[in-house]
Amino acid sequence: MALKHKGTLLLITGLLLGSASWYFWPRQQADAAVKPANAPALVSMISASVKPLPITLTTQGHVVALNQVDIQAQITGTVKSVDFHEGDFVKAGQPLFTLDSASQQAAYDHAVATVGESKAMLVKAQSDLQRGRALKAKNYISMSDWDTLLSNVQQYQAQYQAAQQDVATARVNLGYTHIVAPVSGKTGALNVHPGSLVQPGSTLPLVSVMQFDPIGVSFTLPEQDLKSVLAAQSKGSVTVWVENASGTPTAGKLDFIDNSVSTASGTINLKAHFSNKQSLLWPGLFQNVKVDAGVTPDAVVLPPQAVQNGPDGHFVYVIDQHNQATVKPVTLLRVQQQLAVITGISEGTQVVNEGANNLRPGMTVQIASNQHQAVAHP
Repeated sequence: MALKHKGTLLLITGLLLGSASWYFWPRQQADAAVKPANAPALVSMISASVKPLPITLTTQGHVVALNQVDIQAQITGTVKSVDFHEGDFVKAGQPLFTLDSASQQAAYDHAVATVGESKAMLVKAQSDLQRGRALKAKNYISMSDWDTLLSNVQQYQAQYQAAQQDVATARVNLGYTHIVAPVSGKTGALNVHPGSLVQPGSTLPLVSVMQFDPIGVSFTLPEQDLKSVLAAQSKGSVTVWVENASGTPTAGKLDFIDNSVSTASGTINLKAHFSNKQSLLWPGLFQNVKVDAGVTPDAVVLPPQAVQNGPDGHFVYVIDQHNQATVKPVTLLRVQQQLAVITGISEGTQVVNEGANNLRPGMTVQIASNQHQAVAHP
């Protein structure tokens, strides 16, 4: 009985499998007929064009002060007064600090008195020499006494000159008690206050003064851009653009190119100066920098999406006579004004514009315009 039921079950299973095969086989054949194998990739083409194009180099940099002075004390003394407010803009020659000058004034007065004493002694020695000269002519004094008179004059002349130098030194030290701004600019954090003891060689300056007008922007460029900058500089000043705090483009002039290219980074340091009367450029701020480096009269340009990047560098796809994609190496100079400036192909060369990202060398393609014509005219 068990064998009979088992045979009936096998018979029913076989009938079901046969029915399923009969149902799905025609549909699979139909799907295979509708879906063609290895359909060509759809692409659009564009011709490389030549046009005069301004050379605009873009990079990043920072605003820097063209002149910064750390104010230090030249003598040891006590701060008597601070003659500005922390963070003020100051002019060159404006008083900043006054130090207690009692000891320097006393030293100066003593030096002046010493000059007077030395001068009086010199005058007496010169008078003695004059009288001795008359006596020597009559042989009334010995040669030893004459030599003494000469020696006294020379000694007091040296003392008088030394005393004058002491007066000059004391005058300088007295002047150091009045500290003025050496440049015009903005003061930074104040590190001393009235009553503070200051001395030469301190690691912390009394205050720092940064020049704000004019001000500089320091930046770097890749070494391949240096030729364009030098060529533009040989024809005149090179304009550099940044945005100030109000978002307004501000023009400056390139005034420094470093004397060597860094072999480690392949870049070169440059600096431009800008008028900054309204203080809208602040030292240390990051800046997007644009450099006007002349004009390329015959730049070969393509849309940026047409230029691909691979392990061996940049390239474009061209289509051969068999409608297959082939690789054409190019050099990408820069991208500006939504155009890729390249070398390696000539004007009029047809390259793949859209659809290049999905291509591989040797793939068969269908150009979009041709496909539209085939649909319109079967």
